[in-house]
Amino acid sequence: MKQIFYLLFLLLPLSVLAQPAASLDFGLGMGVGAYYGDINQERPFYKPNLEIEGFVRYNFDARYALRGSILNTKLEGYDEDFDNYYQKKRNAAFSKSVLEVSLLGEVNFFPYLNPKDWDTSTNTLYAVVGGGVAMEYKTKDRKKGGRVPLIIMGVGYKRVLGSRWALEVEWAFRKCLNDELDGVIDPTHSDKTSRLFNNDWYNVLAVKLSYNLWSLGGKCRTFEKDTDL
Repeated sequence: MKQIFYLLFLLLPLSVLAQPAASLDFGLGMGVGAYYGDINQERPFYKPNLEIEGFVRYNFDARYALRGSILNTKLEGYDEDFDNYYQKKRNAAFSKSVLEVSLLGEVNFFPYLNPKDWDTSTNTLYAVVGGGVAMEYKTKDRKKGGRVPLIIMGVGYKRVLGSRWALEVEWAFRKCLNDELDGVIDPTHSDKTSRLFNNDWYNVLAVKLSYNLWSLGGKCRTFEKDTDL
C-alpha cells in the first residue's frame, strides 16, 4: 500500500496534461531550507540555511499548472544540539549541500492567471505536490554524496503585481524515500535500511518572483469566446 501511495503522489502532476494550455512563467526564488529527521525531531526550522531556486511553470488553465524546479540549499544536523541522553551518547552529525531537481503539480484554490484575465483573481492560495531527487554534491568530509528520491508536498500564495510580474510565497516539505540523508539508519544494524526508521525530511520556505513569458487562449471580454492573445 505504501508503494501505491508514493506512486500516486509522483503521478498526480501529470494528470494536468489533459488541460488546455494557457501560459508559461519563469521565476527565481530565495528562502531557507532546514532538515527534520532522526537527529532533529523537534524544530521545523532547525539550522536554517540559505536556499536559492529557479523554475519554469506551464499553466494549463486558471486552476492547474506543471512546474519544473531546481534549487540549492545546505542541510545539517548535530546530536550535540539536543538534550536527549541517547543522542548525546550517539553523537551523530552531518552537513550536506543539496541540489534538488523536481517536477511538481500546482492546484490553485481560486481561478488565477498572470497577467490577470477578466474572470480570474489577482491572488490565490495553492497546493503543490510532486516528486524529485536531491543530489548531495558536497559533504562534511568532502566525499561524493548520493541521490535521495523525494515526495514533495506544500502550500503557497501567489499575487499578481502587474506588467506580467507576480510575487509568490511557498512552504513545502520533502519526504525522503531512503534513509541516507542524515547518515542515521536502522538502529538494529540489519543489512537493509528499515522503513520504520526512515524519518528523513527537509522543508523549504521561499519567496519567489515570477514573470509571464507568453500567454495563449485568452477570453474575449464581449462575447466570452476563446481568442489567441
